[in-house]
Amino acid sequence: MQPDRGTDCATSGRDRSGHRYDRGMSPRAARHTGVLAEWSDERGFGFVETGGRRTFVHISAFDPAGGRPQSGDFVQFEVGSAPDGRPCAVRASRVHALPGHATRRPPRRGAIDWAAFLPVLAVAAYLWLAVARLGAALWFPLAYLVLSVLAYLLYAADKRAAVAGTRRTPERTLLLASLLGGWPGAVVAQQVLRHKNRKTSFQLAFWLAVAANLIALLVLTGGVRLLAA
Repeated sequence: MQPDRGTDCATSGRDRSGHRYDRGMSPRAARHTGVLAEWSDERGFGFVETGGRRTFVHISAFDPAGGRPQSGDFVQFEVGSAPDGRPCAVRASRVHALPGHATRRPPRRGAIDWAAFLPVLAVAAYLWLAVARLGAALWFPLAYLVLSVLAYLLYAADKRAAVAGTRRTPERTLLLASLLGGWPGAVVAQQVLRHKNRKTSFQLAFWLAVAANLIALLVLTGGVRLLAA
């Protein structure tokens, strides 16, 4: 039989504020409610605060069906022990209000942004025009197709690693795939897999890579002359 999800917590230590992980709570089945006071989505762990104490929580403690946790989320959890004996949150779930407070409608996080697909449709139309009217080589659309599939697979692998708490795909690898022409597949992955679509710094770097790729595409396929005509 496989162990319950989240019973083996990652190694703990000090949080970025200098607080020790909560050592004063012994493992028991009681449910606790607290606030996710600190969360690193890239590293897949954080600290839930309740009663003035902080307890380490790993991404593997959360049910993937509940969505990715974020700082400020209300969390219900049980207290278990890491392999080194330190307490950690297990069987954690995100809630939308603390007990005794009025509940609010859950935000629709991760909903597909259909407007994000407009650049994908636009570049597909341009590639057809470039081949049919500008004499561009057929390998241009084929390269975009292959690189887009590769980018989608990279995002899917990174999503699985984020949920499992294992080694992640570096962001620079995802951005490089987009810069080389795989960004249409990356857009699809961000929306369908609901991955990397809310991190502002990554989104800024991503769309800068898309812009650089489109400029290079226009230059290489003669689109600049078309625009100047």
